[in-house]
Amino acid sequence: MANVSIRTAEVADREAIQRVWEAAGLSRAAPDEWEALTAGTTTMVLVAVDVGEVVGVAVASFDGWRAYLYHVAVAEQHRRRGIGHDLMERAERDLLSAGARHVYVMVNQENTEGLALVGSRGYLPEDEIVLVKRLATRVA
Repeated sequence: MANVSIRTAEVADREAIQRVWEAAGLSRAAPDEWEALTAGTTTMVLVAVDVGEVVGVAVASFDGWRAYLYHVAVAEQHRRRGIGHDLMERAERDLLSAGARHVYVMVNQENTEGLALVGSRGYLPEDEIVLVKRLATRVA
């Protein structure tokens, strides 16, 4: 992974992160979601940077009970260089340091590259179905 460094995201990285997510088929974070990701004490956003350009992103969270790793994405022209693997490794290390002992990942069942990536990192299915409900934001 020559010239690629991994660091915590900065406020100025927002648009670059959103572009990586969109190109990977992930949705953009709404302003309130972005605020929760970057201002919260239980989440971390990591970026992989190659020659000043954000080329990969991973989001991790740990609330003291469960740790999650999601929105791992690498710009298409930078894939197959180990960047996704390295982002996950860094997130796992940081989560372990925070006290996590297990990490859950969420991957769309049709995302074969994502499933291969998490499989290569030792993640196994746990026979759970993930359900979601969007909570409305408060109106002031």
